[in-house]
Amino acid sequence: MPKTIISEPSLPGAVQVPPDGQPIIKTGGANRGGYAKIASVITPDLDLVAQARPGDSVRFVSVNLSEAHRAYFAYQEELNRTREMLKN
Repeated sequence: MPKTIISEPSLPGAVQVPPDGQPIIKTGGANRGGYAKIASVITPDLDLVAQARPGDSVRFVSVNLSEAHRAYFAYQEELNRTREMLKN
């Protein structure tokens, strides 16, 4: 596998591996990347990943598209409940 690739669009949640082998998880900001992408963090888990500090351990679990959709809809429902609570 090449150490770098041609820069291409990269979405939040993309897990990239630079030449030093230390993964980078894109949580926002720049939307281009030139490292191999090996995985994606699903949207509901991005908030948790963004709170990790350098050197923290992060465990990945494979999910299929249906599981990712269910997690996303549950996440959206929780956000909506929180918004409603904050209105009152």
